[in-house]
Amino acid sequence: MIAVFRSRNGNVYATQASCPHRNGPLADGLLGGSTIVCPLHARKFDLETGKSQSDDCFLRTYSIYLADNGHLILNFDAAELPT
Repeated sequence: MIAVFRSRNGNVYATQASCPHRNGPLADGLLGGSTIVCPLHARKFDLETGKSQSDDCFLRTYSIYLADNGHLILNFDAAELPT
């Protein structure tokens, strides 16, 4: 499953739906700028890179953009893992 987030400044992000650490539902997390906080254990992830701010744990991220017609375009072939 995929979680899609939209920040207050209008940026959109797409990641795997569950926290890789304890499977927390990231859609229920707190969004702040380009950071999502897992609701189960407060682990923070950068939505642009997928990297955890506390360790080597990471989220799979997907290329996504908002088209002129208002539709979100998600590229599943461009799934990225941080290096």
